[in-house]
Amino acid sequence: MAGGIIKRTRPGFHKEVADRALFIIESLKHSTGEWSGQPFNLMPWQRKPLEKFFGTLRPDGTRQYRTLYEEVPRKNGKTEQGGAIAIYLTAGDNEPGAQVYSCAGDRGQASLIYNAAAPMVRQSPELWDEDGGILTVVDSQKRIVYHGQNSFYQVLSAEAYSKHGLNVHGNLFDELHNQPDRELWDVMRTGSGARRQPVTMVMTTAGYDRNSIAWEIHDYACKVRDGIIDDPTFLPVIYAAPDDADWVSEAVWKQCNPALGVFRSLDEMRMMCRQAQEMPAFEMTFRRLYLNQWVNSVKRWLPMDKWDECGKETIDLETLKGRPCYGGLDLSSSIDLTAMGLVFPRDDGTYDILPYFWIPMDTAAEAQKRDRVPYLEWARQGLIQLTPGNVI
Repeated sequence: MAGGIIKRTRPGFHKEVADRALFIIESLKHSTGEWSGQPFNLMPWQRKPLEKFFGTLRPDGTRQYRTLYEEVPRKNGKTEQGGAIAIYLTAGDNEPGAQVYSCAGDRGQASLIYNAAAPMVRQSPELWDEDGGILTVVDSQKRIVYHGQNSFYQVLSAEAYSKHGLNVHGNLFDELHNQPDRELWDVMRTGSGARRQPVTMVMTTAGYDRNSIAWEIHDYACKVRDGIIDDPTFLPVIYAAPDDADWVSEAVWKQCNPALGVFRSLDEMRMMCRQAQEMPAFEMTFRRLYLNQWVNSVKRWLPMDKWDECGKETIDLETLKGRPCYGGLDLSSSIDLTAMGLVFPRDDGTYDILPYFWIPMDTAAEAQKRDRVPYLEWARQGLIQLTPGNVI
């Protein structure tokens, strides 16, 4: 499956290069569900970015794009596509000793791409047979080996401390929003410096934590898409409903679910939408997973538009003297924040609020990693206070 030697060429899009990559990908077969065993024919919305990604070259003949960021609602075929791309990068990308990995927040999530790729190999007689073939599938290690160029595809999870020293050619990040911190992302991104044209592919649904690596990369992708950042190596593909869209409208669903009515079930979406309308706590889940909106929390008790309407002016402490005040104190010792809120009612029925927060200096970094909240940055901004030692 190896291609020709990379050589200098004119920069820009090369259809023959893109066609070769997509021919190999589409020679595979679907691995699960009602589509199992059928040819893996890419839909137009899948084909267009992959053509651009694989077919756009630099003057030295290597790929221009090194990162493909694909953010779409769930059940639009991300995992199957990831499995096919993993096989291509392992055995079809003309990279000697290629190391290709699928990464996720836990090993189970990271294995989903492998669980799609392994049956694809087994359904391809030209790639695999029980007596040995071009590719060997090792289920016990969740590994696919290409003997022709001493290459492999392997599942990884989030224990980044054990991943240093990798020589990464292909890096498939599944559901980036589930990463507990940025360590695995940084390790994998910095592990490809010795490769000619390394690939990072992010296949994710929106999250809700805006202090995460997932939001950081999402925000970067949006700025590249909108022309705010000029990065010719980064290709963003985002299907999402606008924040102010009518989330119960089927027209909105179709705009952000490119596979709706094909392998994304419309009936199932209708059922889930009805449940979300009856159970307000489920609304955020529906909007995040089915409309790909970055909601502010998993469960919502206060709509964010109501919060945004609150005043943000600086309070003159002198004006609070002598006014009635109600205080609430949430104590902690070493792990959680200690918080105090002072609430001053106004004559017009609104309130002035003074909040205070403390966290031990010696445990702030650990708490930041655990809670995925930038406590140290907030401390630098004066929003919270660090107390000496490891207890308050």
